[in-house]
Amino acid sequence: MPWQLTTPVDVGSLDVANYDQLKIVRMTHVASGAQRVEVQIEYGRTVDNQWVRGMDPVGKTTYFIISGADYDNLVTHISNDSELTYEAVKRGLYEWLSANGHIDAGAIV
Repeated sequence: MPWQLTTPVDVGSLDVANYDQLKIVRMTHVASGAQRVEVQIEYGRTVDNQWVRGMDPVGKTTYFIISGADYDNLVTHISNDSELTYEAVKRGLYEWLSANGHIDAGAIV
């Protein structure tokens, strides 16, 4: 369930193609103490239905911590009844990353 970027990330000579997707590869929910969600993303592309991880593009952050009011808003978000929980969580994380300027515009594919 990657995020298709509206504009691919130009990686110059780092790779054979620009990265047109990113993907959440790790998320950790810490529900006690300092509550937070930790998220790690990778940039890359899908080739023949397989995820191909790219190198970390210069100037792009790939690890985020969602805490405080952002955490409260994220974990109380109400999803559509027909949406699977896993898909709702991923969608919510992508939407938060995009809305807060951490990832570029795009859509879930």
